[in-house]
Amino acid sequence: METNSNSISPQPQRNNALDAYNTKKRKRPKDIPSHTRILAACDACRVSKTRCDSARPTCAKCAERGLGCRYPDKDPFSIFETWGKKILGAVEEQGRLLAALSEGARDGLQQQRPDQLARLLDMDGENLETMSRKDTPWTPITGSDMILSWSVFPQERPVSTFPSTEYAEKPKPSDLEVSNPSPERMFELRDIYMSRIQGKNPIVDADQLDAHIAYVLDNGFGWTATSCLVLLVFALAAVWGNYPDDERRHVETQEEVNIYPGQRVTMAVPDHRMRESLMYIAMAQKRMSTAYLDDSLLGVVCFCLFGMWYQYNIEPIPGWKMFRTASMMWEAYNLKHSDGKTQRQKQEESLEQRLYWTCLKSECEVRHELNGLPPCTLQESSFPYALPTFPTIESFGQSSVDTRHDAFTLHSTTLSYYYYLAEISLRRLLNRTRSAATVLSPTIDSLTAAQLAETLQKLEGQLQQWLDCLPPALRFHIPPETHPSPDEPELVKLMRERYAEVRELLCRAYLYMCLHGGMRLTRSQAETFGAHASLGLRLSVYRIQTENPFFRHPGSWGACRVRFNHALCLIAAHRGKQAGVESAAHVLVPPMWRECVDTVQERLETWADQGGGIRELGVLLDWLKKL
Repeated sequence: METNSNSISPQPQRNNALDAYNTKKRKRPKDIPSHTRILAACDACRVSKTRCDSARPTCAKCAERGLGCRYPDKDPFSIFETWGKKILGAVEEQGRLLAALSEGARDGLQQQRPDQLARLLDMDGENLETMSRKDTPWTPITGSDMILSWSVFPQERPVSTFPSTEYAEKPKPSDLEVSNPSPERMFELRDIYMSRIQGKNPIVDADQLDAHIAYVLDNGFGWTATSCLVLLVFALAAVWGNYPDDERRHVETQEEVNIYPGQRVTMAVPDHRMRESLMYIAMAQKRMSTAYLDDSLLGVVCFCLFGMWYQYNIEPIPGWKMFRTASMMWEAYNLKHSDGKTQRQKQEESLEQRLYWTCLKSECEVRHELNGLPPCTLQESSFPYALPTFPTIESFGQSSVDTRHDAFTLHSTTLSYYYYLAEISLRRLLNRTRSAATVLSPTIDSLTAAQLAETLQKLEGQLQQWLDCLPPALRFHIPPETHPSPDEPELVKLMRERYAEVRELLCRAYLYMCLHGGMRLTRSQAETFGAHASLGLRLSVYRIQTENPFFRHPGSWGACRVRFNHALCLIAAHRGKQAGVESAAHVLVPPMWRECVDTVQERLETWADQGGGIRELGVLLDWLKKL
């Protein structure tokens, strides 16, 4: 029989008291932080392969046998639990501090601008969690179209940043041959997925994937959600490149381009990789209805993987549709278990939490650039977990992977969980930053600007707290003061770029005020805001100079939009200075700004044939440069 999609792993025996406790655990008191559940066994239990309760200083088994209980000197899982609490606790405490500092000025400010400043200062304890989850795309500093609406730019544009043709799915070849992969190829694709993809989005546990693959090996691809998941894993693994390879390549063309007559540079996936991936995705699409009708988390995972594949193929709208479907299915699953009466394994509860955050952040990623899309409904959920928890260490031992790889698997999985926690914590801070920026307007006055600046300073404090609490394995050279090391690991690179994104967005708010404040800002404000805006421009230059623009991944479309936004900020600052905007007098435009804009345009042209409106972004930059 096929693997039961509702089952995660064999259910361990638990006493009734523990079951009763776990069924009531869904509604967590607000003053109790969420924490991870990964704990390491003591040395004695490791040797005897006995389940350890990891109690400190002596576990129950050692106490029962009268043995000395010792734990590893460097317990990565205990460290992980500590860092998970630190990352969230420090940032959330900064949020509560921000609320307290803002409270004193609340009443008077609301009399001035009740519709805007109430939102600006609404950061008390009750609303902090909601604000951390809620995406706010409609701000003047969020997304390409919003930046293009700044007063320094012409309001009539030659092309749209996202043409209507990009809402449709790309056509697929009609001559695809369907054949089942060999067992050797299955294991190869499985290892590629777990080593290159799983670490950034840990939503497919190794033991479960191995169980599903084992069923397919025995029975072939059935018309089930399990087979759909395996095919999606294979589709992603087949198309994925090897970080940090430069994936540009030359293809034949009828035109003479640059120094390569008869050739052009493209970011298209090599044909052999794409055709194999398309074969698996076509097979998975035929089983999409089985995933949709599945009432377990397996169906949610399938649609998340569909979304990842479309994003990798630079199809943001089809990808968004898949993530939105996954969110809807997650809500149905969550409602099914909302009474807390169903006994579920910790691994399944953990997966529910990981999928919540994966769906939420994936929808928001697209919506922040295409802000006409509807909001993600998960942000209104009463789901009580501020951060996801993770499976117990015992679950790693259930995988059929060669035991020689256990140490590597544990290390890479732990690092993946570090990254996932830190990334979500930073994304929550990013949402709070966008929420604060809603008060920006072309006619912003001195009082509103002062209050926003105070809020931005506190948000900068939260960002510093987040940075201070990063575990050593994810620490990076701080931008823009120092550049990354040449051998920087991929997860560290992603953390560094996300940090720079938040820091630059905070500075972008100051740039907006400098370009729109005019005579309404005080001289002191113009000087202070100008310094922050100048830092943001240096961060834009830093991002352009240090990115790896030619390694393809599901975030490549968003990365093209981000680098376009950085170029827009540099152009906007230059145009504001040229126009003599009074409040922009202290903004320092980096001397290499024009070279950076040219670099962005060249990179966009390289990606242009991949769709997603990237070609149009290059056209817009060329148009702005000629004004």
